[in-house]
Amino acid sequence: MSRPTRRPPSPPSLWKALTVLACALGCGDAKEATAQPGTAVAKSPASVAGAALSAAPSGVVQAAPAAPAAARTGDHFVFDFVDNRPLGHALSGGHLVVLNGTPGFAKYLRFAKPKVSWTLAKEKDGQKVAIADGYANFDLPVTAAQVADATALHLRAFVAEKRKVAIKINEKDAGSIELSGTGWQTVSIPLAAGTIKAGENRFQMISGKPGTLTVAFMQLGGAAPGEKGPALYDAGAQSLALAKGEGVAFYVQVPEKGAVAADVAGAGCTLSAKFEPSEGAAISGTLTGAGGAVDLSAAAGQIGRLTLTADGCDRATFKGGLTQPGAAPEVKKDAKPKNVILVIQDSLRADRVKPFWPKARPDVPNWEALAKTGTIFRNTYVQGNESRASHASIWSSQYPVNHKMIVDGAKLDAAKWTTLGEAVKKAGFNTHGESANGYIIAKWGFGEGWDSYQNHIHDGGGVKGEQVQDLGLKVAEKMNAKGKPWFLYLGLIDTHVSWRAKEPWISQYSPKYTGKYKTQASGQDVEAMATGKLKINDADKEHIRAIYDSNVSYQDKLLGDMFEKLKAWGVADDTMVVITADHGDEQWEDGRVGHGASMRETLVRVPLAISYPKLFPAGTVYEGADTVDILPTIMDAIGQPIPADAQGESLIPIAQGVGRGYPRPSISSQYEFAHAMRLADWKVRVGGSGIPLLFHVEADPLEKTDLADKRPVERRFLTDVFSTFLVNQRNWKKTKWGVPSNLKPGFNADLEK
Repeated sequence: MSRPTRRPPSPPSLWKALTVLACALGCGDAKEATAQPGTAVAKSPASVAGAALSAAPSGVVQAAPAAPAAARTGDHFVFDFVDNRPLGHALSGGHLVVLNGTPGFAKYLRFAKPKVSWTLAKEKDGQKVAIADGYANFDLPVTAAQVADATALHLRAFVAEKRKVAIKINEKDAGSIELSGTGWQTVSIPLAAGTIKAGENRFQMISGKPGTLTVAFMQLGGAAPGEKGPALYDAGAQSLALAKGEGVAFYVQVPEKGAVAADVAGAGCTLSAKFEPSEGAAISGTLTGAGGAVDLSAAAGQIGRLTLTADGCDRATFKGGLTQPGAAPEVKKDAKPKNVILVIQDSLRADRVKPFWPKARPDVPNWEALAKTGTIFRNTYVQGNESRASHASIWSSQYPVNHKMIVDGAKLDAAKWTTLGEAVKKAGFNTHGESANGYIIAKWGFGEGWDSYQNHIHDGGGVKGEQVQDLGLKVAEKMNAKGKPWFLYLGLIDTHVSWRAKEPWISQYSPKYTGKYKTQASGQDVEAMATGKLKINDADKEHIRAIYDSNVSYQDKLLGDMFEKLKAWGVADDTMVVITADHGDEQWEDGRVGHGASMRETLVRVPLAISYPKLFPAGTVYEGADTVDILPTIMDAIGQPIPADAQGESLIPIAQGVGRGYPRPSISSQYEFAHAMRLADWKVRVGGSGIPLLFHVEADPLEKTDLADKRPVERRFLTDVFSTFLVNQRNWKKTKWGVPSNLKPGFNADLEK
């Protein structure tokens, strides 16, 4: 049960904070196990297909709605252009056009704190607009081909009074213009040669008084546009729409054996498709009529810019996306579990558990057995990097920005949100909780819905894992005898400080150590290490890591004991078991020990496995997941509606293959001062500066090398998704909106109103 004893008052001081100190009440200080630098692991099988799409006749009457997508017999879409239009970059004559009034504007906004510097989703004289603050920020991606002609920034703007607008680009003064008239006008701010660079460019628009500059669209480069920018979407046809010479670009990852497919309407209309990977040769082709496709399989797994440009007619409408071979999977939910167990192993890092990081040191035979029968969610993030915030997201299926357990003294508002115990209890389950995490009690908002509950910090019973689990299973056995469905929560803290060595594993992992910490690293000592008051040597650090690893193996043994009990009671086949952690721990990889003080993989990536083969088939899901998804998953599994206020989604579909084949993000927050998102093998972190850091976390799991400037395509692939989420996170509901890398129709339906 962990939290810092001191909460940073501001983002700058947050980044200076060296560590999270030991948790009062003994539920867990932090420390993490050594990540395995450079270890090769299986890549997410970017499964798509270079499926040959059957050609259908063209010749549709120009300007007619796009024909319904032909019945697909050889492939299915994994990324839909129409649904994901907010991630598309509008182009006119090859020049970037920013549609400020659309939901897609979010992808250009800086991750500045404390708020976005634009007022979004407004309307002026029938036009969708955004209203600039006095200092309004945005970032624009510019290709090498666009740089030469980026000689002006054009604005379609409304002002109620005369106003000067100045522009800074990449932190340098870049020009200004006087808006001498009032009302709507198209103005151009000249930009000197060399102002714009290939890659990301950071803009600041300075207009003085906030709220006095209303912008419908902006265009970078080219001749001054007219009164209207590209439409991009035809609501009547429910299709993307491009005039001749207009285009749209998506930053995507090509699925394995992937293709880009589209049904194009309009006599003589064509779409040129060009995929430019971050590295390697471009792939080009042409889409016409219905059923057209361009094979991208040679670029499978690569991230790049996919540009679609209209030609051959005045206006083309089209539907399409990225495909993979085979029929789309279908969800089957025929067999509901009678019982559910949720096990949270406090402070357990994913990179210390072999199914999640194959070269991890600890022996975990029960985790490995589970990986052969259950579903492993390999890239799972917690939503808070310490116990209170993380548990609050698990309990409520809310991101920290909403549940607000991000300041000292805050509690989960259980009356406001449908919480875990409450939801399962209302479904007719007997409920019991057994935890050694001192924060997970009614005082902090975790008390709803329990028939019985014992917290071993406050109520006694011992904090060793077997003491917690044995008492919990005794209650479960009694509930089982009553014949009603039951739900059991077990909160174990052996991998949380204080760390106490467990045999026989410590003798295996560190047999020669004879120093001060041979049997234990107490919370008080680790707190002193974290604050620099206690200096220890490398041998001490390595042995403390071994103590941690001995507890990873010890908790694995407890899992085996639990499954044996279920078999003995005859309920193993009827019981769904969810196993995860509330956060990881840092163990000096970057100078810190503990949790709460960073957004590193060692802290935010945790194991998540679900054992219930009737709904969760054996296999590994490489697409991202969040622990905010646990409550919706449990409710969906037991055949109950997902709470209307839940922000997460059920993991049953993705476990059964629905939504697989295209990257999905994992997202975490550090008290809302900093955020992190993983997408495929890449990760972006951003703090109070608003400047994203980019890491290839499969090759660089300790996040030592920032590649943001060197890999602008991958950076934009992530920031399109990340900024879209952060701007809208208060209202995000995955069940309706999808995930920010792969949107559902509900996102546009709600935000385009």
